[in-house]
Amino acid sequence: MARAKPRADGALNVPLPVGATHFPAEAGAPPELFPPGISIRSRRGVQIDFAYDGRRCTETLAGEPTTKLVREAVTKRAAVLRDIEYNRFSYEAAFPDSRKVQKAAREAAATAPVVSTVRMRTLLDDFLTIYKQENPSATNTLATHAQAVRSSLAPVFSDMRPDEVTQAFLIEFRDQLRKSEFRGQLRKKPLSDKRISNVLTPLRGALALARERGLIHDNPFERMRPTTRRRGASVALGPDGQPSFDEPLPSSLDPKYEDAAKQADPLDHHERAGVLDAMAGQIRNYFLFAFWSGLRTGELIALRWCDIDWKKNQVCVRLSWSKASFTKTKSKRARWVELNEPARQALLAQKDITSTAGRWVFHNPKTNDRWQNSERVRQHWIAALKTAGVRYRKPYQTRHTYASAMVSAGEIPEWVADQMGHLDTRMVAEVYAKWVQRPDMTPGESAAKIYKAEWSRAASWADHVNVMPAGVDDAAAGAGAEDDEEDDDEEDDEDL
Repeated sequence: MARAKPRADGALNVPLPVGATHFPAEAGAPPELFPPGISIRSRRGVQIDFAYDGRRCTETLAGEPTTKLVREAVTKRAAVLRDIEYNRFSYEAAFPDSRKVQKAAREAAATAPVVSTVRMRTLLDDFLTIYKQENPSATNTLATHAQAVRSSLAPVFSDMRPDEVTQAFLIEFRDQLRKSEFRGQLRKKPLSDKRISNVLTPLRGALALARERGLIHDNPFERMRPTTRRRGASVALGPDGQPSFDEPLPSSLDPKYEDAAKQADPLDHHERAGVLDAMAGQIRNYFLFAFWSGLRTGELIALRWCDIDWKKNQVCVRLSWSKASFTKTKSKRARWVELNEPARQALLAQKDITSTAGRWVFHNPKTNDRWQNSERVRQHWIAALKTAGVRYRKPYQTRHTYASAMVSAGEIPEWVADQMGHLDTRMVAEVYAKWVQRPDMTPGESAAKIYKAEWSRAASWADHVNVMPAGVDDAAAGAGAEDDEEDDDEEDDEDL
């Protein structure tokens, strides 16, 4: 390696211009070329160039470029190359003010594990508290989040630190939710991807709080694919490479609506008549209206007299009761429902009983006030099914009964979807496809003709007397939000 020759003391601090490549000439001697790896690229210092760890590195000795600073740079570069050769070079020790060193320190601090005593139970509780403060009217969603924390998340994550919740752990936990057995308990069926996403939402929010508070460096959810699995187009084949020859026909051609199509089990006209004959008073009015309006359970409970337009023969469905609170309808928008003859007769009968109060349309005949939860209504439904000898279905089947009756009568699918409160006709087309017929009449007229004989009995079924049916122990019906929560979950599955 070339070494700098000694110079006279008076020449050590000669300023050098940017781009200079030689020491200035002295005592008649020619200018000396700078050693390799030394250059002056600015007025801020002298640059050193060297190779380390397979990469080209450049560092600058700060100061005004002079012959003295250049010689210091030559000495510094020689020491660096010597340390690299003997495998003892430390970038931090050689260049403590280097940008590379500072960047590496920041990256190391960003990836270093955070020592914290905060547990996930605190973050989950904080998520629920903050969600309630920021969304005071979203009581149903808050109840869903709280249920997910209580039943699925707390047993697994409560005692974990946020830095212990890794991406691999989350993926394994999500896979467990998809199985029929979870934490030693068997489920009737695995959770759907939509329900799993709902379960993970509070956990995702809790980890976002942890990152915001500096407890973790990143949220592992940000690196995960969405919970909804991609539906493959592959065909299921047996061990012999052949498809099944006894595969059952699907309830819906769209997998998204498969479960809803399977659960649609409407009552035929004989069953409807038998059930209504087994009822009396306001209970009969309630289910007569439910059969021929298609309202959801929560919408029936929350129906008010101010929602009825007698002149236009319509009902404005804009309120629902679910999980012990009033909410908007499931589609988050109001809708007009046309009153056919049975629905109108049921309201006329109720008008004689409850309209003087000017509040709720349907009352519990025992309390003379609105229904407090769906379980109390269910008790009367079960008693009527037993009396009529009709096999059991959930009360929600009154909604499926209305939809199937309308499409089988030839009503326009767009009109039926609007009456039901669906955002489009896909639900009608997929869930009620086997009942669909070509319409040849204006909306409502076809159903009136098809069900003329049954509708003619509507006036006799509509009960203008407030009585409490015998054989139903209303006090035994559970009260509280749990029953409504179950009914709300049922609607999520059946009505998407």
